[in-house]
Amino acid sequence: MNSRFFIFFFLLSFLTGCERDFDCIDALPEGCFVEVIDRKEFGLTDIMRLTRQDFPELDFDKLEEIRDLFDFDLRVEVTAIAYNTVDPSGNPVTASGIIVRPLDMESRGVIHVPPTTPLSNLEGGSDLLIITEGVFAFIGYTVIIPDLIGSGTTKEVPQPFLFMDNTGRVCYDMHLAAMEYCRKFTDHPLPAETIIFGYSGGATGAISLLRHIGWQSDPPVKVKEVFAGGGVYDLCSTYNHFKKSGYAEYPLAPLLITSFDYWYKLNLDYTRIFRGDLLYNMENWLDRTRNAEQMRMLINPDLHNYMHPDFFSSQSNAEYAKIESILPLHSFLQGWSPRVKIMLGHAKDDLSVPVTESEALYNYLKNKTNVSLSYGSGGHYDYGIEFFVSAILYLSVN
Repeated sequence: MNSRFFIFFFLLSFLTGCERDFDCIDALPEGCFVEVIDRKEFGLTDIMRLTRQDFPELDFDKLEEIRDLFDFDLRVEVTAIAYNTVDPSGNPVTASGIIVRPLDMESRGVIHVPPTTPLSNLEGGSDLLIITEGVFAFIGYTVIIPDLIGSGTTKEVPQPFLFMDNTGRVCYDMHLAAMEYCRKFTDHPLPAETIIFGYSGGATGAISLLRHIGWQSDPPVKVKEVFAGGGVYDLCSTYNHFKKSGYAEYPLAPLLITSFDYWYKLNLDYTRIFRGDLLYNMENWLDRTRNAEQMRMLINPDLHNYMHPDFFSSQSNAEYAKIESILPLHSFLQGWSPRVKIMLGHAKDDLSVPVTESEALYNYLKNKTNVSLSYGSGGHYDYGIEFFVSAILYLSVN
């Protein structure tokens, strides 16, 4: 791992190691938690096996550097719960998520980890129970992971990718539900203080949650610090980047567009959005049952292979104009001022999310709060492991 990351996080831990802890809060909002869906125990080898299966392209040699930080005999309990929240249209829904808790030891604290961007609606934490984001439980933390809308109990609807407002609300309600469940039904009530971590789509979720908490009056959740790596923070700029580059390594664009069509009722004419094999196989290819690796086998990263030529034009057609009209609603670059330490990271050679996304968020926040930005390399995937490793090192030292 790049030594600059270790130094960076070590210095931060030294400078912030004296921050006070928050006690548990007795008075919590009632009615978020609905029921327990499932419960099961896992070991570290289970999560490693699943991660290798889902992300075969990752360089797992990086994990050897932190092997000694994990207790390979430690078991964790994963509890899948259902809870009340709302969808992007404001309609009440029963969503789901998981709470991952280390067994036979006192928890070191709480980390809320919104999931990365699963393309399949079959990859929710409440379906799989043990997922990569739960790795922090193996260094002693209680981990809260929402499925988000479009996975778990809400898998029948398209996932609202990068819907910042709704993602923040759904994550927040999951956090309240986890606090309610633990207080009522376990001997381990959760403290008010939490750390938020996210990578890729999870980074967008992390900042969404932070912003939503900041909008609440005297919230029962207190954020200590935030780690956000490789995320999208202003969808207009990402959209324009891909129009110019014509290349997107992560095959999200088609599902993102169909999601916008569903939630905003755009009534798109797809003959003027897509082309080639994707257009003719839309119903099958975009049925939301394929994971990222399976989607990459169908969709070439060269956008010219499946996006209508008008996408690359300076004057978009009427169908693209519908999409472009709602992009400004998906941005963090205005209207909020957090007061918490935020650690951003991004690979300079990221071909899935442009590094300018993290740079733009950093520039927006730098005069508002304690924010830092570190760069890495290895592309979106290998840098993702590096970002996880850096956070684990930081949290272990701290």
